[in-house]
Amino acid sequence: AKQQMNLLISIPPFLTLCCFLGLAVFTIIQGRRTKVNILFFVTCILGSFLYIDILFAFNVKSAELALTISRIDHLFIIYLFPIYIHFFHSYLNISGKIWLIRLAYLVAFILMWFIPTPLYIESMQKHSFGFFAKGGVLYPLFGIGSLCMAIIVLTLIFQAIRNEKNSNQKNRLKYVFAGFGVIGVMNGLNVISIMG
Repeated sequence: AKQQMNLLISIPPFLTLCCFLGLAVFTIIQGRRTKVNILFFVTCILGSFLYIDILFAFNVKSAELALTISRIDHLFIIYLFPIYIHFFHSYLNISGKIWLIRLAYLVAFILMWFIPTPLYIESMQKHSFGFFAKGGVLYPLFGIGSLCMAIIVLTLIFQAIRNEKNSNQKNRLKYVFAGFGVIGVMNGLNVISIMG
């Protein structure tokens, strides 16, 4: 019964992993080697890492192994924030804010050095569905980074929608706004769970 429950709980992260990998493969096959496509591909790969981490945490037997995998995974995931910001600056063709992109990469780089320590992910807690990380004292910085990134990107998209004259492009941007908004909320809920 426990294995069946783990299998059922593993289906949503597995499907999300397949979506990210599918988008990554589609980008490589169909997309040209533009800056926007490369950043989108990297975003999909980093998103895949997150869901591989979740699948392992739900299905491994050892707390130590789950913790090691999660810490390794977060060494890469921490760069989702600057890459998202970088991607949307490129996608929306925004220039003049390179300092914001560089600052986001710098913050991720600094925080990366604390990821292998209990200051970032303190431990793994056992639940009925498997293991789930417990954030350390520095983990709230990840949550703050997530919130700042979501606000920055949603603001950029909202401004682009207001300034866009082409109705087709305006509708496309509305879909991007809605999709990114849902992803931001889902990510925020994950951060809240890890913070306890």
